[in-house]
Amino acid sequence: MKNYLVFLAAALLQAGAWAATYTYTGPAYSASELHNFTACPPGMGNCGAYTTAMAQTGSFTTVVPLPANLNSQDITAQVTSFSFFDGLTTYASGDPQVTLHSISATTTGGGLQFTVVLLRWQTPGPHAAGDHLDHLLVGEGGQHNAVCSNVELIPLGDKCYASSAGGVFSSWRDESATDGTWSVTGLPPVAANAVPTLGGWGLLLSALLMISVGWMTMGRRRM
Repeated sequence: MKNYLVFLAAALLQAGAWAATYTYTGPAYSASELHNFTACPPGMGNCGAYTTAMAQTGSFTTVVPLPANLNSQDITAQVTSFSFFDGLTTYASGDPQVTLHSISATTTGGGLQFTVVLLRWQTPGPHAAGDHLDHLLVGEGGQHNAVCSNVELIPLGDKCYASSAGGVFSSWRDESATDGTWSVTGLPPVAANAVPTLGGWGLLLSALLMISVGWMTMGRRRM
């Protein structure tokens, strides 16, 4: 009986959790947005050039779906995983050289708008001013092989508060004139009719409760 109650409690907890994934698909880069390095002297980091065949893409997952009334609210603490790619660098959770600066969300009016700020150090930490990094502002611009001038340690990793790109060894991309799109998957199903129903989880829990009552009744009869 104790094992069953533990299982029932786990089912109840699982019913209340419904992870959601928010995915970004950006437009292809245009030539006017790109400013690529002109030389890559030895010891000047991992140089790379953006091309018009590239675009920003990626996603992040939250513990539960975000409410529909957020207005530029920081949701970083709710993010369980993420992965973004700008054509040169992958920024993924689990990579010790990647720091998630922040994610802020606006969901009012049924829309989805996110500001995602990420960086990836080109060398393992600890980091200091002068270290090279790649920087991504999802939906806007990015830097590759930039130089950090101000480092601070935060719970999510080493954070660079100021970086510069524009030398002969670094590349950067301006904000696009064309917006990308956000989509979400993993939302709880919505009932087709207006009459309240138990839904899949409700039916499952009701069945479990009925089974538990039956088991307890049988247990009493055996005593």
